[in-house]
Amino acid sequence: MKTHIKNINKKGFTVIPEVFDKDVCDFAKDLSDKYIDEINLNFDNHQSQSSLANKIDEKVLLNIQNKNYFYLQFISNKKICDLIGYFLQKGSYKDKEPYHLINTQVRCLKPFSRKQQLHLDSNLPGKGGFPLVMVAIIMLDDFNQDNGATRVVQQSHLRGDYALPNKKYKNEQNIFGKAGDVIILNGALWHGSEENKTNNERWSINIGYGRWFIKPSFDIARSLKKDTYLKMNKFERELIGLKTVPPISEFQRVTRKSENDFLNWEET
Repeated sequence: MKTHIKNINKKGFTVIPEVFDKDVCDFAKDLSDKYIDEINLNFDNHQSQSSLANKIDEKVLLNIQNKNYFYLQFISNKKICDLIGYFLQKGSYKDKEPYHLINTQVRCLKPFSRKQQLHLDSNLPGKGGFPLVMVAIIMLDDFNQDNGATRVVQQSHLRGDYALPNKKYKNEQNIFGKAGDVIILNGALWHGSEENKTNNERWSINIGYGRWFIKPSFDIARSLKKDTYLKMNKFERELIGLKTVPPISEFQRVTRKSENDFLNWEET
């Protein structure tokens, strides 16, 4: 843990090896491919000026937390969350305020897909402050020099600017690893996938976590399915953000956080 903390503080990222077994990774790929085919989401209908919204080179499954409880083993994994929690609770009141899930996706680079624009997931440069967002990238395939490994710009989480389009930075680094390894990075670190030069797909699970006051990409709490909720433990329910759903008005509650589970479904 101390080594990973040091790596993230200094370089902006670390790699935790052998977190998941290969058979779990292979099942995740097969299951995700099935959901992607069934949902068949047309990303061309989603208006955005960002180059990151162009999914022509990718297959993407969003909001995996409400697709199947199977995915919670990735989202709430102890090795991942212990490290994520260290950074997202540090600096909060008594270093104990909650953090929650803000986005999830399974991402597959298609054969011969192009290099992704370097970007940050925190929406603001880090400048060396307390992280607002942390990211876990779970390798479902080996990441190597040819198949679109994640590339980062070391120490860019300490900067106060944004990566320029199509610029090569001298301290860019590709992160290689085996299926089941996990990259943990500060959300302010510039990162993006490298070009996939192979005729094979390259799969990963990408999970974003934020301090409790950071708005998720989707309404995760309200979109959670009851059958998934009933399988979840207390930690998973709080990680989903069921105690950080804002009140509708002052007549419901006058505090942003709640002591109560927003859904509080009882098994019948």
